[in-house]
Amino acid sequence: MTTQVHRVNGDAEAAEEDDEATEESDQWALHRVHPSTKPVAIRFVAYLVAGIAAVLVFLDNPELLGSRDVTNIGLLITQVLVVIALVRQVVKFVRLRHTEYIVTEGMVTIAYQLLGRSETRQVPFERVRSHELRQGRIESQLDLGTITLNQGLGGIALANVPKPFDVYESIREQTEL
Repeated sequence: MTTQVHRVNGDAEAAEEDDEATEESDQWALHRVHPSTKPVAIRFVAYLVAGIAAVLVFLDNPELLGSRDVTNIGLLITQVLVVIALVRQVVKFVRLRHTEYIVTEGMVTIAYQLLGRSETRQVPFERVRSHELRQGRIESQLDLGTITLNQGLGGIALANVPKPFDVYESIREQTEL
């Protein structure tokens, strides 16, 4: 696989190396952006509202599913599913808040740091076979997009990129060189 993954546990020496690498990459970065958390926040609110509405329907109709016992089981299942969906959105939110996309003249890097753990994925442009920009309805309204770089045996996706056409154009220019 051509994607390079580097993991560093948070010690002082590794943190200093990361800071030096960040300072060097600032000098030649074409784009340095953090993904937007707006779509995740919108989904969180939608799941919360839908979950509250479903719980209210169960509470308002105690024999909705035939008997009180079956309705209570349905209510419990609904509550568990809503909590799981909300927790997943919180995890996505935290992960996106600590992620950075860096486009340089030679590669695209996804850098993630949280609680002393650092992860970096890099894709050199000479290994990119195809690339695409996608926007859903919500993303286009928020001026966001997902840029996917394919290397043949996998690739990476830059999700919720602000001003995606600018970043995509830089990537397209670099892959054509």
